[in-house]
Amino acid sequence: MTLVTRHAGSCQRGFTLVELALVVGVVALLLGGLMVPVGRMLEQKANATTQAALETAQQAILGFALLKNRLPCPAIGSDGQEATDTAGACTAPGDAAGASRGSLPWATLGIAGADAWGNSLRYAVSTPLVSTATFKASVPSSNLIVKCTTLTGIDIPGCSPGGVALTLANNAAFLVYSHGKNGRGAVSMDGLTTFPKPAGQDENANLPEQANTFELVTPITPYSPVDSRRIFVFRAHTDETSNAGAFDDLMVWMPASLLAAKLLAAGQWP
Repeated sequence: MTLVTRHAGSCQRGFTLVELALVVGVVALLLGGLMVPVGRMLEQKANATTQAALETAQQAILGFALLKNRLPCPAIGSDGQEATDTAGACTAPGDAAGASRGSLPWATLGIAGADAWGNSLRYAVSTPLVSTATFKASVPSSNLIVKCTTLTGIDIPGCSPGGVALTLANNAAFLVYSHGKNGRGAVSMDGLTTFPKPAGQDENANLPEQANTFELVTPITPYSPVDSRRIFVFRAHTDETSNAGAFDDLMVWMPASLLAAKLLAAGQWP
């Protein structure tokens, strides 16, 4: 028997450059579509982590008040210790009628002091509340103001209907906040890196100090300089291209009424 071997003609061919380009384009589109949700998920996780850190700080400050009969002074260095002199008086930038501002005194409180982006959490307190001599008498007159915007004539949903800004609190005893993902105005935990100043007026209002001496970068009208030292802003995120200016700060605060209720529940009020 004779075996006949047949060799089929080679009809195979490779992909053309056009086909390869189409395949690469489709894969890129698919990967791009996946990256957007992943990026949003990571940002949401970072925001949630920072929010949890802010709430932990709020509770730690309250615990400090119950133990020390005063609120902690802000920190102005990188060691996380409250800024006080040898007599125990607060030396953080501030004004007797307004707020003392700086970084969260995380070491004094015994907690972590960074947001999810590795920057220092900020802290402001009604100045009379950092002294045991004036603490309890000053709780009812806590006067830190939290506004949803300092901009006028701009309609930000849920914040300034018809261009008239809402006031979220006008009697806050203290507040803790993060400069958010964009980091504008933030300082690294080691104190070696100072990030660019905010581009928008609302984020400017939350700057604690410049070169360890208080200086409001953008004056807020029609308030006086002393008033301006106790005004802060918290509102929904807007990006760099928004007419309202970039804003992504995160913040918690404690109204005077809630602080008094906590003191009362602990048997330390009035």
